[in-house]
Amino acid sequence: MNPSRLLLAILMVLTALGEISTQLIIPALGGIERGLGAAHGASLAALSAFVAAFGVGQLLLGPLSDRVGRRPVLIGGLSLYLAATAWMLLADDMAGFVLGRVVQGLGACAALVLARAIVRDVWKAQAAPALALTVIGMLSAIALAPMAGGLLTQVGGWQAPILASLAVGGTALLAVLAFYRESNPSLDPKAGHPATLARDYLDLLRQPASRALALTLAGTYGAMFAVVAGSSSVYIGMLGLSSAEYGLAFGATISGLIAGALFTQRRILQLGPQRIVGIGVSLVAAGAALTVLVHATLGLSVLGLSLPQALVTLGGGMLIPASVAGVVMPNAHRAGLAAGLMGFSQMLGATLSGLLLGALQDASAWPMIGVHALFALSALSLFALMTRKPRDRAVSAAS
Repeated sequence: MNPSRLLLAILMVLTALGEISTQLIIPALGGIERGLGAAHGASLAALSAFVAAFGVGQLLLGPLSDRVGRRPVLIGGLSLYLAATAWMLLADDMAGFVLGRVVQGLGACAALVLARAIVRDVWKAQAAPALALTVIGMLSAIALAPMAGGLLTQVGGWQAPILASLAVGGTALLAVLAFYRESNPSLDPKAGHPATLARDYLDLLRQPASRALALTLAGTYGAMFAVVAGSSSVYIGMLGLSSAEYGLAFGATISGLIAGALFTQRRILQLGPQRIVGIGVSLVAAGAALTVLVHATLGLSVLGLSLPQALVTLGGGMLIPASVAGVVMPNAHRAGLAAGLMGFSQMLGATLSGLLLGALQDASAWPMIGVHALFALSALSLFALMTRKPRDRAVSAAS
């Protein structure tokens, strides 16, 4: 196998590690609560804690890799991930389990942010298609891991999905140790320093393109997360689908993400990141608006909810890798910092969406559909506003 292809396969696993860690245990949440003697719903804190640590950690570990190198930060992060996952297996109460998830999130975020930075280091001008391929690994995990987690939980109890996460993380660490050599030859001794970190991020956000793409990614990911977080109760609790039927419906919807990422992988060098993001966010907003329209006029149904979401996931699959490439590619000298910003943007959108969805719950599908539409239309509006050409602004000011 060509070394670059082997490295790309490793980076796909690293990019997917965070989703694997979450999606595998979702079917086991009830078993975790019973096994640890916790109240119903207490395990949701473990999901929220992971997302928070996963997002904030990228802001720190990305720039740190610009300073000391990708390899030591990646090895340290994966080692931390393995230790935290083992801690989760040994936890005897929910507080200990949640603490393990926090630390696991920090380790997993190193895998994602460093994978994106390494792609920029190694593939250079051809990094955008490679970034899209790594995103396909993450999206495949979203589609397949819940089904695998359900089977593992049924066979081996709530510990089995966690053991599977431990196996994946251990394999990733061994692969990094054996096949990855440092890819950042130009270390910056000032990068990641606490005194300058905020200033570095502000400097990155002063770039209009970076600011627009980061906010568009946050809004889009928030829109998609509303459906991911709320779909189980809607499809199973309100529409009466079985867990297996829900898994099939969810997997079919997620396949749009993979199709979108494949489109980006093939066309990004021709069309450019910003143009693909514009197409993608337009599809996301159109799908969200259509979801609202169908639900308001025809009521709740499996097809009425799923078919418009095909537009959302197709656009999201295009947008996620293109927006990351649009920020990381022009910032080769601080690829870790740029990757950290985009990873944080994703998790910020998911966190805000999840909090709003939880606050608006009313035993109907409207909170999920409404939050989904709010974030999707906000993403489109922000992108349109922040990417207007200077000439257009001048004409508006003159008139």
